[in-house]
Amino acid sequence: MEKKTNYTKEELLNKEFSVAVKGYNPLEVDQVLDKIIEDYEKFEKNKSNSSVDVDALLNQIKVLKEENETIKEELEKERNKWKYISKDHKDIHLDNYELLLRIGKLEMYIHDKLGINPEDIK
Repeated sequence: MEKKTNYTKEELLNKEFSVAVKGYNPLEVDQVLDKIIEDYEKFEKNKSNSSVDVDALLNQIKVLKEENETIKEELEKERNKWKYISKDHKDIHLDNYELLLRIGKLEMYIHDKLGINPEDIK
């Protein structure tokens, strides 16, 4: 929600004051108003820079959300690949080890009993 200022820099620049008998020094008033106008210009510049920054940040948020969704999808695909391996199958690596032992024993049997070098078998 944007708050509207009481004066624009142009209104301050063109503001005319009535003359009073015991009034303020017009030169001092002009100097103060000039400084206020400078401040307004700085605020306007900062405001425009801020809106550019906000737009850039909103764009970055959009990109990061899309990237996050992609990563979530990839994670779900990976979970689906491994969903059949549960805690009940925690000894799968032992099964592989046991298979290697059995292959080794079969190779020894072929070598010892049949006299065939397993490395010669293709």
